[in-house]
Amino acid sequence: MSRSTVPLLCSFLILFASSASAFNITRILGQYPDYSTFNELLSKSGLATDINSRGTITLLAIPNGAVGDLTSKSDDVLKRVLATHVVLDYYDPMKLQRMKDKTAKMTTMYQQSGKAAYDQGFLNVTAKDGSFIFGSAVVGAQRNSKLEKSVMNQPYNISILGISQPIVTPGLDGTMAPISAPPPKANTPKSSPVAEAPAEEEEAEAPAEEEAEAPAEEEEAETPAPSKDADAPAGAPDADAPPADQAPPPSSAAKLKVSFGLFVVLATIILA
Repeated sequence: MSRSTVPLLCSFLILFASSASAFNITRILGQYPDYSTFNELLSKSGLATDINSRGTITLLAIPNGAVGDLTSKSDDVLKRVLATHVVLDYYDPMKLQRMKDKTAKMTTMYQQSGKAAYDQGFLNVTAKDGSFIFGSAVVGAQRNSKLEKSVMNQPYNISILGISQPIVTPGLDGTMAPISAPPPKANTPKSSPVAEAPAEEEEAEAPAEEEAEAPAEEEEAETPAPSKDADAPAGAPDADAPPADQAPPPSSAAKLKVSFGLFVVLATIILA
């Protein structure tokens, strides 16, 4: 091989490698009349040039009948909106069906612009009812752009997916601030113990009243009941005492003394 053919061969290889990885999005979309308006908007905003410099993308294309008011936006706003429709990875229907989770987060070209905030540069794709729904990852954003079909794909460089309507990312056109995450809920203050104080004071007063009444009851309990003798008039005979005319019978000791006295008298008379 001559020395003159070596540089020529290297140039050919470089050209072949670049042509294999690069593509012309305007030319590709030109083959699909249903997306002619979307193709024009990519060229008008200057985003087509940025797309052609990429090695791998997934373009979420909008059909002519669903473009809506995108045609009336300024070139700057239009470029921001369309940049959120360019995913920096390769996705085709087969890859979407292999998603492990029902929802996946995608990085768009707008994320690399350095202007994105509050997840404006990301999309969420969700598997639902046998299809896939695309929407902005911004909190509270609508997610209603449905996958309609695969327009074309060239694994693993470019995939064009047709969606039902534009993806709306809050705050891109400057008419409204991006929707931020809701603030954390403030802790509900506990009820003040002061409000419950009157009830507690009433409860505290109740035992006090009970304690105040308790000594009175104890005093009544300690006071002895009046005896029968105390109620009877002075000098009144005892109900249990026998009558005065009924003397008690003599005891056995008194009888023994009388017998012994008679015995002594008899003994004296006999001895005399």
